[in-house]
Amino acid sequence: MSPLRRRLGAAGVLIVASLVLSPAGASSAAETTPRLGSHAMIGPWMAPADVDTLFRLSRGARLRTVRVDVLAAWLFPRAADQPEWASLDTVRAAARTHRLSVLGVLSGTPGWNARCPPGGELFYRCPPGDYGAWARMVEQIAARAPEIRFWEVLNEANLVNPGSGRGEYFYGGPAEYARLLRVTSAAVRRGNPAAKVVFTSVYEPYAAWLADVLAQPGTVASFDIANAHFRGGVDKLGRMVTVARREFASHGFRGPLWVTEMGYPSDQVFQYDPRFLGLDHRAAQHAQARYLRRAVPIMLRSGARRVFLTLRDLEHGWGIFTSEGIVEWPTGTPKPAYRMVERAACRLLPGYRRRTPRTRTVRELPGTCAPPSRASTTTR
Repeated sequence: MSPLRRRLGAAGVLIVASLVLSPAGASSAAETTPRLGSHAMIGPWMAPADVDTLFRLSRGARLRTVRVDVLAAWLFPRAADQPEWASLDTVRAAARTHRLSVLGVLSGTPGWNARCPPGGELFYRCPPGDYGAWARMVEQIAARAPEIRFWEVLNEANLVNPGSGRGEYFYGGPAEYARLLRVTSAAVRRGNPAAKVVFTSVYEPYAAWLADVLAQPGTVASFDIANAHFRGGVDKLGRMVTVARREFASHGFRGPLWVTEMGYPSDQVFQYDPRFLGLDHRAAQHAQARYLRRAVPIMLRSGARRVFLTLRDLEHGWGIFTSEGIVEWPTGTPKPAYRMVERAACRLLPGYRRRTPRTRTVRELPGTCAPPSRASTTTR
């Protein structure tokens, strides 16, 4: 995995029929406002065939919004007026082919525009030296990719590396992030007035950092969607969502909250919830599926408007995050959680009729989401 994107994966998911559904008779076109998304970990270094595969797998699991990395350092390696669009156009093509919406994570300050501390070799984590040049790049990116409806401004900007004491993804404090957010938001809206701006994905503990960011004048008005990453035992997840919503609201933000990474390991060595453990490889994969079946509805009921599940596994060496995917990678082999996610996501669609006590629904064909009908039910 490229060092430009150093971290996690947020895993598979499902939703149970007990969740509140939209009224019967609504059109399936309402899938444009899905509850589940795909944390696919797609980066500009990936081959077009791999990008297409991950979009296809996301669509197969009915994860209707795909989260991808969009790195300015990759698109503008030399100057703000010399773009190289190939990697962005690959994502755009996949989005059109598979008819999915995209959440782009904007990050990666180019080396020529990075304001780095002395000896700082990870230039892409540094704030821009020239915010005007940064804004010109962002505006061009947003205008080039109208397929990307949502733009997240940095991944986990508040996360600090305990070893170095510096930011894991951003070498700037709260005031610097607030400035970057305001400048980026304005540039995105110039490039694509229909786009929505998503706050960085905060990671616990974040309360003090968030308060400092949102205290900066004009910052609350510069984003449309709050954002957080949660992992932990099932009993903790509802509280995490509730607290995050309360923290953003306490600073005057009234929009929705998304959880853009969420998952649970399928490797028994790293499974941490005692109620969801497997004694061998296969049992651990089923434990992952059972965890997600419980966890995701809890988060949605607690107020998360959209939850993004880790789609694919990572390479070896990422510990607890390595096996969070609902598909093995690079083979793309679905785990038990994948099919559960697909079936559960169907039940969130407007117009999907719940089965009644008098009927038993025949399992839908893979890739379809046909609601129960006279042809697809049998009387008990």
